[in-house]
Amino acid sequence: MGRTRLRPVAGFLMYSMGKRGWRTTYLSEVTEVADGDVLPLPGAPRGISMPGHSPGSIAVHVPAAKTVFVGDALTTRSVLTGKMGLQPSPFTDEPARALKSLNRLAGVDAVWVLPGHGAPWRGNPTAVPGTVRIAADTKASGS
Repeated sequence: MGRTRLRPVAGFLMYSMGKRGWRTTYLSEVTEVADGDVLPLPGAPRGISMPGHSPGSIAVHVPAAKTVFVGDALTTRSVLTGKMGLQPSPFTDEPARALKSLNRLAGVDAVWVLPGHGAPWRGNPTAVPGTVRIAADTKASGS
C-alpha cells in the first residue's frame, strides 16, 4: 500500500462510517458480463475486462457519452495519501496485472474516464496506462 497520511485515511474512514461501510450488503442477483458484451441499456454500454483489482473487474464504455467508467482500475485521488492525479488504486489483489489491464483502455473512443474514487479525468484513455505506471513507479521508489 505504500505510505499513508493520517488526514486522508481518517477522512476516508469517517466517510465510510457515515455510509455504514462496516455493514456488508450481499448481492441477491448477479448478471455476468463478458469482455465485449454490449448491455441492453441506453447508450449501448460495452464491458471491458480489467483483471487485477479484484476478480471479475470490468470497465464500462458508453460510446454515446464518450465515457469509460473504470471503477477501481485506477483512482484520481488516493484515499490513503490524498494525492491527486491518475494513479493505481490501493487495495488491489494483483497490482502488476491491474497495471497491465490499463492497456485495454488504449483505443477506447472516450474523452472522460470516471474512476471509483476521485474526480473525473478528461483526456484520451490511451494516455492512461503510461501515466498510471509513472505514478506507480514514483510510489514504489518513495519519491
